[in-house]
Amino acid sequence: MSHPFRIWFNRGFSLAPIAGLMRAADPDLEVFISVAANAARYPGPTTTWTDGGDDPATQDDANAYVAWVQDTIKRENIDLFIPTRRRAALAAASLPCAAHWPADIATLTLLEDKFAFAAAIAGEAYHLPTHLVTHSDELAALLAEWPADAPPPCVKPQNGVNGLGFWLLKDVSPTYHLKNPDARHIHPAQYLHAMRAREVEREIAPIVVMPFLPGPEVSFDILAHEGELLKFAARTKLANGHQVITTKHPLEAEARGLVARFALHGVVNAQFRLDSDGGWRLLEINARPAGGSVYADQVGCNLIADWAGLLTGRLTPDTISRPHVECEVAFTTLVQPILNPATATLEPAA
Repeated sequence: MSHPFRIWFNRGFSLAPIAGLMRAADPDLEVFISVAANAARYPGPTTTWTDGGDDPATQDDANAYVAWVQDTIKRENIDLFIPTRRRAALAAASLPCAAHWPADIATLTLLEDKFAFAAAIAGEAYHLPTHLVTHSDELAALLAEWPADAPPPCVKPQNGVNGLGFWLLKDVSPTYHLKNPDARHIHPAQYLHAMRAREVEREIAPIVVMPFLPGPEVSFDILAHEGELLKFAARTKLANGHQVITTKHPLEAEARGLVARFALHGVVNAQFRLDSDGGWRLLEINARPAGGSVYADQVGCNLIADWAGLLTGRLTPDTISRPHVECEVAFTTLVQPILNPATATLEPAA
């Protein structure tokens, strides 16, 4: 090979710091990322591209997007492609380089469907009872039967990521969600009203309804190899905004079983949360690195760094590091200077 090993990620979360961690672990590695046209660009990757190129039509047409990916791989001499967008179309195509898949396409489709995934693990102690709603009348009937002594219901899209569309249905003021939208609390009557208004225009996208879990939430960042859990970092999210990161956790056996059951591969994420009775419930499995996975590497867990080594062949499953880490981390906001294009000088960011 006449050039350094080249990896390309298309879309995803925290790709810039992930790329930076990979390159720091292996200076001979080049990592490219592609992001939405108007997305911010940060240091870390070797180069950042606009996903789909300069033609907006490529964004909407699966065939055109696949063709763009194929051309980009050839042009940039990519050795390994790691897709998180349009996975089904890309898996069906002939790509000019190797591709990394966290599971087979049928499994990825299952994991992305919150109702189907909940049904698939219905026999497990960590199963979270989940209802599918496709019409406002179904939600109204479900809410009418909701036990008064049960935790309040919450809703989210059947398919979706990053908490988009989550609402907790509570007996709050009808205008509470307008005054404090970040709390994600809304009166059930207001949510139903919004659904019915939408149904006048078109069918709503299906939603799932489940009991709200008080927490705390623990996010398992996992490095897996062909269905075997190699190591993990469990991040418990605290009420004060801090996180506790540890490489030992009582849910390790459950995480290991999930990796084997779904034949997971690479860096993936599983999210558990405590219910009101003190039992752990599984919210979802994300077949991609979670945005917070970079925090674990920054305190020595080396999930991303060792993943890079496995991808390039520099490491093998039996030679990865397995450090013991247990710490609490806090977060701060930094202001970075940016380039003012009018003067071509660095000025403080507003």
